[in-house]
Amino acid sequence: MIRSRHLPLFVCVAALSMSSLIGGSLRAAEPLDLSYVSADAVAAVVLHPRSVLTSPDMQMLPIEVIVAAGKQHLGIDPTEIEQAIGIVGIAGLGAGEPAVGVILRFAKPYDQEAVLERLGRKTAEASYRAKKYRRALAPDAPSIHMPDDRTLLLANEPGMKAMLSAANVDSPLTKLLRKADTSKTAVVVVDFATLRPLVMVGMQSLPPVPAPFDQFTKVPELVNWLELSLDFQGTAGLGILIGANDAKAAGQLKELTDRAKTIANQMLQAQLAQNMGNRDDPTEQAMGQYMQRITKKMIDDIHVEVNDDRLKVIPLQGSQAALTSTATTGILGGLLFPAVQAAREAARRAQSVNNLKQIGLAMMINHDKSGGLPARAIFDKEGRPLLSWRVALLPFLDQQALYSEFHLDEPWNSEHNRKLIPRMPAFYGNPNVPDSEGKTVYLAVDGEGTVFAGKEGISLREMTDGTSNTILVVEADADRAVEWTRPKDLDYDADRPMKGLGNLRTGGFNALFGDGSVQFLSNALNADMLKAFMTYAGGEVVNRNP
Repeated sequence: MIRSRHLPLFVCVAALSMSSLIGGSLRAAEPLDLSYVSADAVAAVVLHPRSVLTSPDMQMLPIEVIVAAGKQHLGIDPTEIEQAIGIVGIAGLGAGEPAVGVILRFAKPYDQEAVLERLGRKTAEASYRAKKYRRALAPDAPSIHMPDDRTLLLANEPGMKAMLSAANVDSPLTKLLRKADTSKTAVVVVDFATLRPLVMVGMQSLPPVPAPFDQFTKVPELVNWLELSLDFQGTAGLGILIGANDAKAAGQLKELTDRAKTIANQMLQAQLAQNMGNRDDPTEQAMGQYMQRITKKMIDDIHVEVNDDRLKVIPLQGSQAALTSTATTGILGGLLFPAVQAAREAARRAQSVNNLKQIGLAMMINHDKSGGLPARAIFDKEGRPLLSWRVALLPFLDQQALYSEFHLDEPWNSEHNRKLIPRMPAFYGNPNVPDSEGKTVYLAVDGEGTVFAGKEGISLREMTDGTSNTILVVEADADRAVEWTRPKDLDYDADRPMKGLGNLRTGGFNALFGDGSVQFLSNALNADMLKAFMTYAGGEVVNRNP
């Protein structure tokens, strides 16, 4: 399993080669440079960004944006990348970290200093097998090797060491790559024979597969290699080649493929029939029937040809593929849109949870150093609130430099302090309020009986209701957003405890509790329970499992 720490490397690869997946007519490319494909590599993807981005047929692509983004974030002009070979190896799997990397071959010398300026900030000089490279010092940075002025290697540390050890090895994967038609827009090659033992071990830990899918569990035992190609020249389409162990295995795979088509057709037709909408609406019924017809045709038009020990899967090609794609893109987009929206909201919610956890951690550090949580504001000698607790927490959030710039004896909107509002740290910004302009919805609960009611920060010992039952900070509604430096928070109304809450995201809101945990509280939460959470010494009995 690829950890989230590897995402920055994959983002680098995607930013350089995404356009190759969009399509384009390719010119004849120079032979693949396989000298850094490691002996342990089991999968590779080959792309040709330059051929796509410079093709006359692809002038509708946002080429200027792609080039600008590549130069700004990577120090690389994507239109100069002749080849991009991404590889995945099994080195390091014992530690749970597969070897991943990309080999970039440029049409002309690239700006090495620009690459190091963008990608080398979190690296240090290192050497492996007498070859100098830049070793990554952080999970979000790739290791870098520049063997010459036209070649660039980016990888995680296991991947870099594997590539530096390659020395033109003749591995099963390199043999497959030499035989593959890598002039296509995008080609993926997998050495499944080497990968099979790991797959089989992983399958043993899975629960039993329900019928009728149990018959497909034998597929890994039959497959030797895979080759997938995406092309948009000539008879455009997706090409799939499967190398079986032998001719008998190829025949078995053909039978399983035919069964898979039948099962997929039955399941899709049943699902579409169940979701045909209002049965009294002729238009909705017609749309459902259309979707059934199109999906059935797409599956029926997939053919499999067997030639000795290999199978060729023939999906829709050329104009037929384009016509069907046009007919179904809108439908599939409509079906997927709710899922995409849900995924985006889940990501925003997770980011907000992380922000609140950082705030909670800073409050605990403040408590350890001073014996109490921060007061709701920084007050002047007369007891007037000047700056928010959010400013007081800055030293415990690695923001000492910003904290030092505040005039702590002046109010938040003084001529000097208001200039610092636009510099709100990222963890005070909520992803559901992207254009906050220095405002935050992370508000402390302020009112009678709450933690931030007085002018002094209380200690955790004073939370007699229990730290896990006491809310410190909430994710308030967007219309309650305040300047992050302003000493204003959520005014708690015991008669209307949900006032100002629950409308930022669907279903409820995130809240930081006194024990540092972040919980999602539903809008359907009992009002008495919410009121109990808002106070720290009310003596209420909280029953979380009624």
